[in-house]
Amino acid sequence: MSPLPLFHYPLLQSLQGLVILNEEVRKHAITVLRMQIGNRLLLTDGKGCSAQAVIVEADKKKLMVGLEEKIFHPAPPKKMLLGISLLKNTARFEWMLEKVTEIGITEIIPLLAERTERQHFREERFQQILVSACLQSGQFHFPILHQPLKFSALFNVELPPAKFIAHCMEGLKPQLTGQLEDAILLIGPEGDFTANEVTLAMQNNFKPVSLGESRLRTETAGIVGSVLLRG
Repeated sequence: MSPLPLFHYPLLQSLQGLVILNEEVRKHAITVLRMQIGNRLLLTDGKGCSAQAVIVEADKKKLMVGLEEKIFHPAPPKKMLLGISLLKNTARFEWMLEKVTEIGITEIIPLLAERTERQHFREERFQQILVSACLQSGQFHFPILHQPLKFSALFNVELPPAKFIAHCMEGLKPQLTGQLEDAILLIGPEGDFTANEVTLAMQNNFKPVSLGESRLRTETAGIVGSVLLRG
């Protein structure tokens, strides 16, 4: 039996009984998936709450469902943060966001490093990508997407105890491995972090790590690093 299709409904926790879903959900459920009255689907608010629902009315203008018992899913056992530079090629950044969300990264901090070439932040578009990736991979807790942060300002906010920075400069860099506690990994822009940035990170208790023998693009490094961090 295939899993029920999963849709996002932000106000789920406060509702019960009959609910009219928004046009985006109606279009996908009825037009794309060809769902009909009596079919079941799954809703989540992205904050751990989910509920099965049965379609009671469906046409070209409205999709009404009857909510059933809500379930509250525990948050991931550890926080995994990815601090990664914005990219000149937005499509590559969007692809990276999708994949690290599917992997299970819980927070994403877009970084503005010294060599970051693009500073435009398409927040609404990026949020849509995160939601879509969570629904596709069956996740009930959506990751937090922070506002872009200058690299130097990163060290003024509260960070997890396990801190790592990946860079391409020579030096002792053990392979990144899976963490048992909350952790953050920093990935630089296309031109890598500067020596000053690496030094600043190390002064703030970040440990340099390797992601493998190959020199990786920023977006690939974000994905590989996320896999290694999760373990």
